[in-house]
Amino acid sequence: MITLIQIKAARALLSWTQENLAQAARLSLPAINNLERGLTTPRRETLISIENALTQAGIDFIDQRGVKLRPPELETQIIEGPDWLKKYDDIIISHMNGPDDEICQFSCDERLWMTYGGTTNHHYIVHRNRVHFKERILVPQNQSFVTNLQSVYRYHNDQLFKDVSWQVFGPYVSQIVWRRQQIILTRSVALAEAQLAIFNELWGSAKNFTDAQWNKLEKWKSPTTT
Repeated sequence: MITLIQIKAARALLSWTQENLAQAARLSLPAINNLERGLTTPRRETLISIENALTQAGIDFIDQRGVKLRPPELETQIIEGPDWLKKYDDIIISHMNGPDDEICQFSCDERLWMTYGGTTNHHYIVHRNRVHFKERILVPQNQSFVTNLQSVYRYHNDQLFKDVSWQVFGPYVSQIVWRRQQIILTRSVALAEAQLAIFNELWGSAKNFTDAQWNKLEKWKSPTTT
């Protein structure tokens, strides 16, 4: 059963008044007030009603004392402005912590990363080289410029690629709208899993660059950092 401490803490997280809780739990306001003041010993049915109301409102109960606000199942933000790619790189870096993490990219044009983020991309590279997270990148067959190692690339039919790139990492799916210098970032485990399944299907039918093809591509050279 939940405790009085948890009830008060959960109400604070939700910014609920005692009246809000009473309405959600279908109890009287005096019942909630007396309970929180320790004037009455609540019945089991009362605590169950309160716990159900708070759980439905997004509260998770931890052991006998803790509570936390459950993150929404779907959350979307628009990343834009002068430092839009740096903001995005910072989010990626914060979620890529080791070799078990992976970012998958469907890239319409690798050169665009240098056009818009040439001054910040090396921060991403430094972090990748330090923690060794994995990458896979799908590009069009006519790709002429690359920013990464040959082993992480495969190419697919040019017709699949338009003017938007997208990536999947952790619980996130992003669409990079280059013309608008804007990123639509969605946090959803279900959506990320679905998008990753699409990526894996495309990856399985894509082709590796031969050494001869690879040698013809222009390579990005990371600036020297001190």
